[in-house]
Amino acid sequence: MNNEYYLALLLLLSTFTHTQALDLVQYSDISSVPQIALNQKIQTELQKLLKHDYQKFQSNFENYSVRYLLKINEALYYEGRSVSSLDASSAIVFKDGRLFAAIYFAETKMLKYFNNDASCSEQLHPAIQVFAQQREIKNIEYAKARLISALKYNFSSFSKCEAYIENLNKRS
Repeated sequence: MNNEYYLALLLLLSTFTHTQALDLVQYSDISSVPQIALNQKIQTELQKLLKHDYQKFQSNFENYSVRYLLKINEALYYEGRSVSSLDASSAIVFKDGRLFAAIYFAETKMLKYFNNDASCSEQLHPAIQVFAQQREIKNIEYAKARLISALKYNFSSFSKCEAYIENLNKRS
């Protein structure tokens, strides 16, 4: 009986910890954005999502070039670039744990796109589209499209980013 109680308590606590919202307000100032690299929860989720591409993604944050809060969706967008090349990375971190990330490889002019939201897995998130439009891109690889194990959000609505685009249009 005691073991069952402790097991139930452990499961409840781990679920609560996983679903706890991220505090993004602490990154509202550009000088605080590099501290994202120290946020264990965000970095762990990015590592799970990016897998072997995580190191390349992180290496592009030698210079942070843009940061802004997406207030409608309670999300943080940030991007950075490498000092030694034209390679760049960008990420969108939502308060509820949704993630979108992109790595631009300047030499091959390829963009690699990652996300954990099924509704936007086969089309670039609008903020990532802006990131992509600033670069010469010949090929886009949708790394997590149709990979159910990586897609944690919006399973029932494969709407091709329509909800994100709609929110962006409301803001304009």
